[in-house]
This record gives sequence, structure tokens and C-alpha cells, in this order.
Amino acid sequence: MILWQHEFFMVIEPSPRGPPKPYVYQALEFRLGVHLPKEELQGMVQKQQKEVWVLGLAYAPAFHVRKCSAFEMKKGYLFHSEWDDGDGDKSLFCQCPEVVRVDNCTAWRPMSSVLNMVPRVVHPFDVKVRAMHVAGRDLHFVCGVSANEVVGVGEGQGHFQFKKIPREGFTMYPEEKLGPGLQSASIMWEHVEEIFVGIRDVMVKNATARSGSFSLQWTTACMAFFEVWVSL
Repeated sequence: MILWQHEFFMVIEPSPRGPPKPYVYQALEFRLGVHLPKEELQGMVQKQQKEVWVLGLAYAPAFHVRKCSAFEMKKGYLFHSEWDDGDGDKSLFCQCPEVVRVDNCTAWRPMSSVLNMVPRVVHPFDVKVRAMHVAGRDLHFVCGVSANEVVGVGEGQGHFQFKKIPREGFTMYPEEKLGPGLQSASIMWEHVEEIFVGIRDVMVKNATARSGSFSLQWTTACMAFFEVWVSL
């Protein structure tokens, strides 16, 4: 898969507790290893210097930043509760992992370390207006909060400053910034939604139907995303 600027990707990172886990980043910039900042070149071998690297903006799990902040809320999403208005929020609450965009935390990672997993990070507003459904779906995350990490002196002195992200300040797909002609892997999640919408429409039109049909656009990019194998 091609990784585009503004697209989300996942990389295995060391975990403070337990085995390494995949973490979410958003691509900001691409460079050859030899052109990375000087501090990144220290200890780099020739093979790494010839490789393409991506600068990613970190999207940290919400339960990690909670532990390093004075934010009092211990349950539910940051700036969100089960009793918020709108039944769209009810389908979101505690049904999808929350990540926080850490605006002052970026990292260079080699493209060889980018996982062949396509995360979908959605804004809570899109769930609230029922533009999409995320409950119980793998590789889906919700992000409506950004943070700035304030590094303190001494152990346990650092903390995070939080603020809400307006929908217009959030990029879900690279097509939103770079134009609709990309056919990124991330936009393929929209085709997944179309499949579910088509199935629901068939069921609603005839509740007793045992079969039905619907049509949707199916490109070679869709084939690559779903990794369809045809055996003869």
C-alpha cells in the first residue's frame, strides 16, 4: 500500500508494560534517511540512510495520557459522557478506543516498520450525526481531543494540556487535504460502509427476503485493500 501525507498508519512501539503494541501516527512528511535531521542520523547504518522515512504525528491512547495528567475524569471519553445529547453519541460511548492527538509529539519511522494495517480514526462529530458507525469494529479509533505535553522536572512532574478538536481541524482521509483523485487505502473504509448500507437497505425493503442485490463501485484499489485472492 502507498502511504500518503495526512494518512494514518500504525507502527509497533515498545510498551511501558507488557509486550510491544501497535500505535497510531499520521503522516506529515517523507524523506530519505540520509536527509533526516542530524540527531536522527546518529548510529544509522547505510541501509537505513537509503530507506524512505516518514515523520508521524503521534495519536496516543487516551488511557496513557490520563495517567500523566491532572485530568479528573476517569471513565468514558475525554470531554464526553454517556449522558450527552444525541443518540449518535450513545453508540460511540465505550464502544471504540479513544486516541488523543499529541500536537508536540512527532517521530521519524522507517517505512519498513509501517504495518500493513489501515486504521480508521474518526471524529466524534461524524458519529454524532450518524455519518458512520464505529461500535465494535476492529482498527477503528475515535479522536476529538488534542493535547500538548508539558515536560516537567523530575519523575511524575510532566502533564498534558487538553483541548477539543473542531471537525474542520481534523483530517480523516488524505483526500480531504490532497484532493479526491488519490484512491488512498484509508478511503477504502468508505467502501466498507457502502457494503453495510447496501445490506441494511435490502433488509429494510423486504424484511422476509432471503436474498437481494445492490451495486457499488469496485476499483482495483478496493481489491488491494481487501486482499482478495481468486483461486481457480
